[in-house]
Amino acid sequence: MNIISASLNVIAGPLTSSTPILEPGGSLERLGSTSCPLFSAGQGLEARMNPIIEMTVELMNLLTGLMLGSPGGLTAARAAANLGQPVGNKDFSHPGARIQGGPALYKHGMFHKGAKGAPDTYAFENSPAGIKFAADHGFSSIDIDMQITKDGVPVATHWSEPMKKDGFYDPEHKLSPGTKVSQMTLAEVTRLRNKDGRSQILPLSTMLAELKKHNIAGDLEAKNDPRFATDHMMGQIADMVRKAGIQANLKTINYGPQSMAVIKQAQKQGFWTRTAHGNGHDRQVFGYGG
Repeated sequence: MNIISASLNVIAGPLTSSTPILEPGGSLERLGSTSCPLFSAGQGLEARMNPIIEMTVELMNLLTGLMLGSPGGLTAARAAANLGQPVGNKDFSHPGARIQGGPALYKHGMFHKGAKGAPDTYAFENSPAGIKFAADHGFSSIDIDMQITKDGVPVATHWSEPMKKDGFYDPEHKLSPGTKVSQMTLAEVTRLRNKDGRSQILPLSTMLAELKKHNIAGDLEAKNDPRFATDHMMGQIADMVRKAGIQANLKTINYGPQSMAVIKQAQKQGFWTRTAHGNGHDRQVFGYGG
């Protein structure tokens, strides 16, 4: 009954919403104009009544589908019940809630590629084996590089084109060597293997769980992808860090305005922030911001 009530509320509510309620092209979506054309002066009775009739028919179909257990009816009803919410796009934003971090995460060193006694590769650095090595050798934190897949999942890898660096390859030989992480789905990225036999590109959530397991903090580095500057992506990362129960900072290399947008977004989501040395710029600390 709650779903049916939500559907009826959609009809009775304002006609100014631009959120699709049914499938694209449905009558309820057509009613969602900003000018409310049904009642504009100068339009005929037929023009005003036809959409209402169509909408009524579709509502009847929706209710019939619910009674018969139709998947289509259930889908439309769920969309109606979630009016005003981004369907399939959870809001991860928690601005203002600070994540524990700061300069203390470097007190006993931050593990990075090239550390004494460890393989000199970014592949090892961004692996569970690398996290264990860093923790076992007393580092306060470890550098975790982040790229974003085609389907919007943050993963731990340094290179935008991993099959050109550090020995990654596609065991199914379906991807060209120059394929970027941003052009691969999560399934394709995690399919890649490494010749060292110890490294694999994993979701960031998996790596954060490893940080928790070994009681070491993360120095998370957002690579050069504009999606890191969005509420959804940075909020998602902040949510993962909180859920993992770890300490973490957020950094990026200064590539200009886009990088500064990432820093501001990270501060908004509660991270202590800085830029790393690179691209002709020195390291700069921004902290938690205002």
